[in-house]
Amino acid sequence: PSTDALARPAATICARRLMITMSKSPRCSVLRQAPRKGGLCLARSDRLFSQSAQSDLLHVSRIPTMHFQNSLPKMPIPELSDSLQRFIYSATPLVSAAQLAAAQKAADAFLKEQGPRLQAQLKATDAASYSSYISKPWFELYLKDRSPLLLNYNPQLTFKDEPGEGRSSQAGRGARLLHAAAKFLRTYEENVLEPDIFHTNPKRSKHPLWPEVMRMLPRSVAFYGAAATGAYPLDMSQYHNLFRSTRIPRQEIDELRKSESKSRHVVVQRGGRFWSVDVLDEAGGPVPPTQLRGALQAIIDADGAAGGAQAQTAASACALGLLTSLPRNEWASARAALAASSAVNQAALETIDSALFTLSLDRESPVGPEAVNRCMLHGDGVDRWLDKSFTLIVTANGKAAVNFEHAWGDGVAVLRFFNEVYDAASAMADERGAAPTQPPQPLSWELPAQMPAIVADAKARFDATVGARQRSPVWSKVVQTRLRRRGHATGVERAGGHRCPRCAAACAGFLGAWICLRMGRSRCW
Repeated sequence: PSTDALARPAATICARRLMITMSKSPRCSVLRQAPRKGGLCLARSDRLFSQSAQSDLLHVSRIPTMHFQNSLPKMPIPELSDSLQRFIYSATPLVSAAQLAAAQKAADAFLKEQGPRLQAQLKATDAASYSSYISKPWFELYLKDRSPLLLNYNPQLTFKDEPGEGRSSQAGRGARLLHAAAKFLRTYEENVLEPDIFHTNPKRSKHPLWPEVMRMLPRSVAFYGAAATGAYPLDMSQYHNLFRSTRIPRQEIDELRKSESKSRHVVVQRGGRFWSVDVLDEAGGPVPPTQLRGALQAIIDADGAAGGAQAQTAASACALGLLTSLPRNEWASARAALAASSAVNQAALETIDSALFTLSLDRESPVGPEAVNRCMLHGDGVDRWLDKSFTLIVTANGKAAVNFEHAWGDGVAVLRFFNEVYDAASAMADERGAAPTQPPQPLSWELPAQMPAIVADAKARFDATVGARQRSPVWSKVVQTRLRRRGHATGVERAGGHRCPRCAAACAGFLGAWICLRMGRSRCW
């Protein structure tokens, strides 16, 4: 601790002096460019990429992706008395005078009795942990909840349509998104994805010399050097679970499983069936979009040639993805039974769990914001695997979105992925498909006798849950609240009498306050 306390101000001084010195140096113009030698590009202080290898990346950061991670400060634990004061302050507009007095009495007693002991335990736990004190309870909050992921946890982000004519082909857009996602993964794994940084003083931190200064600082103090220039690096630990990650259902508490294999495939869902498609070649580079388009088109054609509408309906009736929409304990039991019944099923589940992510090629062609939102948030449930870290969804008319499981992380990593993948995919040419080097591999199942009935029950419950929400869609009707100042909060309701989740109520309140203050619309998450 004493060494760290000395290193932080030293890093601050070092960063400021280096910025001044280098800006006056006659070599400044050279340092502003990525050094090149013999057709090679310097990506980091110890890594060289050929120009061809660099084309497999989204970009090459001068600062390694995880350069700031080891020096990020922990979230400080507030003093017990301050926490209790904030509790009383927050409760004041929500409860009656009698309830507020009782809360104050309980807070005073807690401060004198159990509080100090629990506060000491919390500080001891925090001191022994790498992450902040809220991290483990936050993960467990999601993983212990036995509610279905459907509508309760998995959100979606809808991509804009790609600019230009003739870019709404399902196979074409899916291929471009897959290729861009593979380049994002490659950039991250090579540690040349630009670090997430919040810039408060762009004149300093956006200066061409700034990355050169930061990369010279030791990783143990790099955060403090960046903060001295008004740039605040953000935690990037969530990126670890962006790819090859799955939430495994267990009794009482789920498991977040990160596959340790260097898998190269995604799992594609179409009409209740599953295919494995390689998006990385044997050398680890992204498969060309033309080959990916050919693979996706082959899957679409196979679904269309499955024997007509009756056969497609039969395949959808045994769509195992519906099981992921069940309450978690029920899905845990069903999955265990499925895996135990056959080695073929166990292998298929392992293929899904180890996939980079999943891609859903929906048969639907939604038109209009409400129809698109419904499709991307839940669809018909047949072609979803809600446990996967995220699913790319592409509809028959070329609409696209990301639907992601929430336990492994919040929106920071997903939103970064979402924006950069869209930009990269939109910049690609709309090329015709070509025969893939590795054709799509269908996943096989050997369903136990009871499984079709379990799937049918999951479908019925899925339709009932979605139908109840559609009678009062939150995106088309105003959330109604009844709050009394310094009185009791009587609840938050939707038209139709459906309860509104507390998180949604809070977000609606923030948006309403912003609209009232700014007299206009605001962006929301």
